[in-house]
Amino acid sequence: MTPFLAAAALALACMLASALGARADTTVRILLLRHQFQAVIASAGGLIVRPYQPGSATLLTPDVTTVIDVRPQADGLLLAGTIQTQAKLLIAPLTDLPVMVGGQPYRGAVFIERDTDGALSVINVVDLEQYLYSVVGSEVSASTPSSALQAQAVVARTYAVAHLGAHEDLGFDLHAGDRDQAYNGMSAESEPVVNAVDATRGVVMLYRNHLAQAYYSACDGGFTSDGHGLNDPQPYLQAVRDPYCPMSPYLQWSASISVSAFVDALNERAVVSPQLSAADLRDVRAGPADDSGRLQTVELITRHATLSIEGTTFRSVAGNRLIKSTRIGALSLAGGVIRVYGAGYGHGVGMCQLGARGMAESGLGVYAILDFYYPGALLTQLASYQRQKQARSGSFRLAGKR
Repeated sequence: MTPFLAAAALALACMLASALGARADTTVRILLLRHQFQAVIASAGGLIVRPYQPGSATLLTPDVTTVIDVRPQADGLLLAGTIQTQAKLLIAPLTDLPVMVGGQPYRGAVFIERDTDGALSVINVVDLEQYLYSVVGSEVSASTPSSALQAQAVVARTYAVAHLGAHEDLGFDLHAGDRDQAYNGMSAESEPVVNAVDATRGVVMLYRNHLAQAYYSACDGGFTSDGHGLNDPQPYLQAVRDPYCPMSPYLQWSASISVSAFVDALNERAVVSPQLSAADLRDVRAGPADDSGRLQTVELITRHATLSIEGTTFRSVAGNRLIKSTRIGALSLAGGVIRVYGAGYGHGVGMCQLGARGMAESGLGVYAILDFYYPGALLTQLASYQRQKQARSGSFRLAGKR
């Protein structure tokens, strides 16, 4: 595998980095836990615990404090059952050893804050590139070929930078998990993943002077979805046949859910009105599909009427892990059970992670992968990652081995 930047592109990137002072030293704030009534933070080398306030003194002796229990109380936080402090706390490791949250190791430091509902939020504050060490390793296997790992690093970095400040009112940037990107701390790191992140340090995708919307999913089922699938149409998010994903274990799947469980979920989410009983639902049928074969609607045939719900709503009500995508080929209801036959896993917009692996295993490079899933996008090395996302940038078109 050649290095991420081919010779000419590498030279251009270096010139850009020099001219723009490119660096990847921004921190990101990742929500690890919310609505907690206890948080246990530890680090074997000691903990620095202080109120989140410039110039504030430490609350405990750092070199002997290796574990701290934090709980909410009416007017702030309670530490170790005895120390009362304000409602926001910064806890950082005294040494280079990781900070442990719920037994899981993380880089960086953590904020603990008492929410308006009286519970705790735990937020990891970590360097962007170090965050990606975990994201890439959490999203895809370390055995993935290097060009696909590098593509995942570029896409995950673009997504992260584009979402800086997305939840500013709540004090964090990104969720750890499906709502944004998988993030399992240092346990997800490995040498191949770290190398892929380092090889693409600071590189993101750009389209017409804006960060690209770097959506991705596990498997597109042989056909990518355009941006309409996420209510975000973009010229580079296109519905095209994907010949690189046929070996995916999710290329074809089947699932079943009882009518009673499905109707209970419909009623709980107030999807239809008036509410239904299991006896009311007579049939479930596929509605029209988009250009990628994903259902736009699903029809619920009841004893009183035919109701139409969005395909994405049907999937979320039945369960996103059970109904792996809306690229559904057949639906039926018989014997009190809804049976679904489909393809793919996830929304299918942007890069298919298993398709990227297939491309890499076919000998294609990172440029080819990104150009296939985000045609017309450019790569840029940002000078800095400001929360206003107004960093000056230079760019070059995707190139390299096809």
